[in-house]
Amino acid sequence: MDSDVIRQKIKLIIIYFIILSVLSSCEEKKEKDAVKLIQERIEKVIKDTTPSVVTIFTKPKKNERILFKDSDDESIGSGFVFKKTQTHLYIATNAHVIGNNNQVYIRFYNDRVMKADVVGIDNPTDIAVLKVKINHINKDIKPLALEDTKNINIGMFVLAAGSPYNLGHTYTFGIISALDRNVGISEIENFIQTDAAINPGDSGGPLLDLDGKVVGINIATVQSGQGLGFAIPVYILSDVLNQLTKYGKVTRGYLGINVGDLSEELKEKLGIDYGVIILKVKKNSPAYLAELKEGDIITKFNGELVKNSKELYKIFQKVKPGDMVEIEIIRGQTKKVVTVIIQEKS
Repeated sequence: MDSDVIRQKIKLIIIYFIILSVLSSCEEKKEKDAVKLIQERIEKVIKDTTPSVVTIFTKPKKNERILFKDSDDESIGSGFVFKKTQTHLYIATNAHVIGNNNQVYIRFYNDRVMKADVVGIDNPTDIAVLKVKINHINKDIKPLALEDTKNINIGMFVLAAGSPYNLGHTYTFGIISALDRNVGISEIENFIQTDAAINPGDSGGPLLDLDGKVVGINIATVQSGQGLGFAIPVYILSDVLNQLTKYGKVTRGYLGINVGDLSEELKEKLGIDYGVIILKVKKNSPAYLAELKEGDIITKFNGELVKNSKELYKIFQKVKPGDMVEIEIIRGQTKKVVTVIIQEKS
């Protein structure tokens, strides 16, 4: 083989390996840059949201006998500012954090403490709203924004903020592991599951995305498991906070049915892959008065497709007492639309 040809081939091989080395270096740099960008976003979220996250102390009523003493006779939880008016900051927390106490105190990020007023408590969701007057201590604090439910997905990065074990401001990092979890803690659940560590004292703190928006409010952790924390989702949180702030209580609609998911056999028989079946219609309920029957299959509620019982629950949260809704059902081989007037849940 001609020596010039050999030299040319060697030159091409060297160039090839140089290019590979450069590309590998670029990919490594891109990976490092990506990690750095995520780290910078986390740092920014913590910096921006820290002033809005608070520690909550409660003391028993003056005439209440103390049977069990802990540090300073105080219980501790967390919360966050979600609304600001000209006169007050409104703070979200868990109902179980404040319990029946009438002496509730807020500790801000700068260690300043103020007494708070209870605006309202909703035990079915375990959500409460407090308020404090605006003064020189807190006048620069900004409320945290709530994320849109449609932007919340399994696998997205989240930060759980709070004050675990009275240590003060703490953030933990993880992902959303699952949605719509029901674990028997509250009457109304459909929790977000996360592996971001949630510890005692974090209850009431926000679960944040990497835009610093609230996707849920921390409520509990499974002490016997690892990576099993739960938060109330924002679509429940938003409605409850709005009602508690405006009215001091939550008014819910009542339909009067129990439903279940369709079996695979029934879906195949009907030729559908969505819907729920009515298992029970309560006597004299709105559903009863509208002549809905056990065995009816609900496919649409107020124009929205009902995929399963959890989806129906989400859709139903949008209606209020007095609303007239249309429910599309399958009864036997017939499709029909039933109009129902929602009552107030007693």
